[in-house]
Amino acid sequence: MTKYTIYKAFEKKFPSQIWKIVVDAQSLQVAVETRDNETTKPHLHVFDFAGRSLLENLPVDEKEWTLEALQHQTIILKRLGDTSPVKEGIWFLDLEGNTRYLSHEHTWIDTCVDFVKMRHRSIQSGFEEYLDIRAASKAIGHDSSCDSYNTSLKMPSPYGGLLPPHLSHLTYVDIPWISLTDEKLLISYHSKDEEGYHLNLCVANASNVLHEQRLLQNMPKMIPQPYFQIGHQIFLMSYNKQEIVSYLV
Repeated sequence: MTKYTIYKAFEKKFPSQIWKIVVDAQSLQVAVETRDNETTKPHLHVFDFAGRSLLENLPVDEKEWTLEALQHQTIILKRLGDTSPVKEGIWFLDLEGNTRYLSHEHTWIDTCVDFVKMRHRSIQSGFEEYLDIRAASKAIGHDSSCDSYNTSLKMPSPYGGLLPPHLSHLTYVDIPWISLTDEKLLISYHSKDEEGYHLNLCVANASNVLHEQRLLQNMPKMIPQPYFQIGHQIFLMSYNKQEIVSYLV
C-alpha cells in the first residue's frame, strides 16, 4: 500500500438529534439545525470547516421555522406550512443570532447564489421577487443567471459494477459508493461482523490502494448516505444523528 493518510478535521457532538445540515462552500462554514426531543423546537449551530464554533445552540421559539441555507455570514430560515411544504415567512439571522431581515408577507421559493427567490403570500404563482442576502433587502435588477447554488457540494454515487483488480480485496455489504477528489478515488462501503455494521473508506488511484480507514463502527443498521463532500473534505453524520465527523482526504 502506497504511503498516504487522511486527517480528521473535526468531530462535533450535539445535545439532540440533527434535523438538517446546510453548507456555505464559499465561506467554508456549516450550519446545523437540531430539534429538542420534547418540544421539537429547533436549535441552530454554526461552525467552520475546522470545527470552530461560530454560533452554538441558539434556540428558536417557534417550531415552524426551519434552516434553509447559509450565505454571507447569514442564517436563512423559512417557515414550514401546516398543509403545504412552506408558508409565508423568511427570516435572516447573523452569526450572533440577531435578526437581519424578517418577513411574514413573503413565501420562500428557492435559494440562489447571493439571493433568495420569494413570492408575496397573496400570489399563487409567478411574480417572483429576489431578496439580496448581503443587503437584507429586496433586489433590483437581479440577474437570473446567478440562480445556481451549492454546486460545490457533491454526494458519492452508488456503484453496481465490478471494482478494478487492485480493489478486489474489499468485502462489503450491499454496494459501494464512489466519489472523486483530483485523481483519487474514494470508495465507501459497509462491512458487517458480530459487533454490527461498519462504514469504511478506501482511497485509491488508478492502480494502487493509498489508504484504508474505518469511519464509523458498531452500528445496528447501515446508513443510507455515507457522506457529502466539498473539495478535499468529507462530512459524515453518526448513526445516532448527534455527531458530525469530517476528514481531509
